[in-house]
Amino acid sequence: MFRDFISLIFPQNCINCQQSLNSEEKFLCISCKIDLPFTIDFENKENDLFKKFSFESKIKSAGAYMYFYHGGVAQKLLYHLKYHGKKEIGFILGKWLALRLSQNRYDLVIPVPLHKSKMRKRTFNQSAEIALGVAEDVNAEINTELIERIISTKSQTRKSKVERWANMQNVYSKIGADLSGKSILVVDDVITTGATVGMLCERLVEANVESIHIAAVARGK
Repeated sequence: MFRDFISLIFPQNCINCQQSLNSEEKFLCISCKIDLPFTIDFENKENDLFKKFSFESKIKSAGAYMYFYHGGVAQKLLYHLKYHGKKEIGFILGKWLALRLSQNRYDLVIPVPLHKSKMRKRTFNQSAEIALGVAEDVNAEINTELIERIISTKSQTRKSKVERWANMQNVYSKIGADLSGKSILVVDDVITTGATVGMLCERLVEANVESIHIAAVARGK
């Protein structure tokens, strides 16, 4: 009965190569996990992702666990998380991501929020599921209500970097709390231009945070 229960939670085949999984494997087989397109963001502070946020001195670090490619393993994992409702994938990705983070002190873990229209459609925030896994391992409180996405933007896929940043103006509510002295870890699923996370960080700066760290499951190369 327990084995049947596990089979309901975890896929029986690797999401990437479709090979059968053993009882110790979750979502990915060992071979595919070893071959994940890892970044070295957390070993190189001056990485390409961090440079996207050089405009803000309170952003102290930024990194992604792996690269995002069209048709690649990151896309497959996040697709099953977001559109197949496999929330357990988010939690496990968060645990993997937490293992790569440096030993910074984080007072709060903040997932990038979804607009309520997307929440109604999807029923959960994929970044929040990832953040749950991260928060557990970095021993920090997660807060999903501190900031709200108040404007729903259309797909940014075909927009330029400048257009994406302009499109994100004022999409987040102001933060009512005073976060003076707080170190915040912002968690997202995928970062491309950085516009979504960047505007969120602006709100955190307005609330007087001491430092901001950014972590994502995947990023563009």
